[in-house]
Amino acid sequence: MKNIRMILSVGILAFLVCGYAASQYAVWQGNAVAYAKQIDSPPVKWLALVFLFLCIVLSFIRDPEANGQ
Repeated sequence: MKNIRMILSVGILAFLVCGYAASQYAVWQGNAVAYAKQIDSPPVKWLALVFLFLCIVLSFIRDPEANGQ
């Protein structure tokens, strides 16, 4: 369970870092409005919702490796 949580955390962190880098690149290129319209699309919203639900579900699952905490 700990590995699944770590993989999810690293995946979310990677998406956030790449998204921030892409937004900064769009600003430097003068395409900030086009980038914002592209990001504000249903697939990106669904991906964020899936990550949110995964985090919520994993927060309720007890880690069997924990020492009775």
